[in-house]
Amino acid sequence: MRRAVLLFSPLLACSGAEDPAGDTDPSSSTGPADATTTAAGTDTGEDPTGGAEVVAGHCVYTNPFSNSEECREYVGAGWTDAEVEADCADATGTRGAGPCDFAETLGTCTLDGEPDHFVRLVFPGADAGACQATQTGCELFAGGVFEPSPLCEDPGDPPPDPDATVFQWPTLQCLDPGPGEPPGQSADGKVCTWTMISGCTEEGRKFADYGACEPVLTQRPYSPVPSPPPPAEPDTRLEDPAYAAEQAWVTAQVEACACVCCHQTSVTPGGAAVWDIEGPGNWLNTFTPYGLAFAGGFIDSSLLGAYPPEQNNGFARVTTGLPSTDAARMAAFFAAELEYRGMSPADFADADPTPKPFYDQAIYEPGACGPDAGVDADGTVRWAGGWARYVYVLDADAANPGVPPNLDLPDGTLWRLDVRSDSGPVKTGGVKYGETPAGAEQGFPEAGEPTPLVPGATYYLYVLADIGVPISRCLFTAG
Repeated sequence: MRRAVLLFSPLLACSGAEDPAGDTDPSSSTGPADATTTAAGTDTGEDPTGGAEVVAGHCVYTNPFSNSEECREYVGAGWTDAEVEADCADATGTRGAGPCDFAETLGTCTLDGEPDHFVRLVFPGADAGACQATQTGCELFAGGVFEPSPLCEDPGDPPPDPDATVFQWPTLQCLDPGPGEPPGQSADGKVCTWTMISGCTEEGRKFADYGACEPVLTQRPYSPVPSPPPPAEPDTRLEDPAYAAEQAWVTAQVEACACVCCHQTSVTPGGAAVWDIEGPGNWLNTFTPYGLAFAGGFIDSSLLGAYPPEQNNGFARVTTGLPSTDAARMAAFFAAELEYRGMSPADFADADPTPKPFYDQAIYEPGACGPDAGVDADGTVRWAGGWARYVYVLDADAANPGVPPNLDLPDGTLWRLDVRSDSGPVKTGGVKYGETPAGAEQGFPEAGEPTPLVPGATYYLYVLADIGVPISRCLFTAG
């Protein structure tokens, strides 16, 4: 059984996915199974006498990404008391008996599991404006089945949430070098750094001095998450000069990149998320095994996007999870870290690309649009799913759009409308193909009108509530 945390921010886990066993990945496992205590019942969620559904308890907790209250119901007779206790502790929640109990809810999200052993999320609230975001979080990020409450069965057309986090598009920030530092590598001796989660400043300098974490924290949900406990035995490797030199090089590589926005306590708003380069002793011990494999590139993380090194001060983030000016050296270091823990890169050979929701988006196969979605003969664009910030029209066989800076304009893109982060999103029927309403700009083509649509031809409509959050993806026939 995997614990799902719903994400309502644009992208996943700041500066890279973490261990599915409970850190910054959107889903994580429950606690260890304990067969000594089992809830009453048989092999289904129902009472053996045909009575009410068996709910082995619930857990009320605060979602670290949306900062909203949620509740987990442990449904079925297969749950043990130890499993419920461990899962609720993992969520840093408060356990209770029986089902969740709220006066008003937005609905529930049933997660995959065994018939006698699954989790159902319950979302308290009375704001119909949150219905669509809740459904999207359930279905897209948690991979669950959403069942709306009466409030959300027909929420009408609520306005967008004015307080919602919006993806801040990266900018190239060029600053003078600090006192006593050498001239930068850019024009007029400036140091230029992309304000993007995959951005890095010049080697030997620090992102905290030349970048900006405020926009980065809109590009990945951030939440402080405690590091794993330190190893039982003291780690004396820093006494080895060769190891200490390599560890210092890795530290400097991390300090040069936007990873610090989430993984350096003194830079973050409220503490590091799992691994922390300011952790006590050897900070590499704050990585989980999954995090080590991610950092070394033994788990494919290319779907998170990356700049080419010539645009990123020589740092690449294609074959390793952490950006580096020497990918082979970075990979070798993290392979050795795994070996130190009795593991190897081969242990992660069958791991899915991370993050899983982006992988699912990348391989998504669109079907035909419904009668209320597509582009009308007069150019009006219509979709299902609510308010949008990005609207694509692509060739029918184009790849699914991904994230910036390198995956957001796949070959076959004909037109993209971008709503600026300081403007409100657009609603279905409110935009026309090739036209730019107030508060928006044409993301593609850079200039001029897009390729005209051919009546009778098939095209791909791809609409996102924000970067990484698609709400409508289907094939339509131009009128």
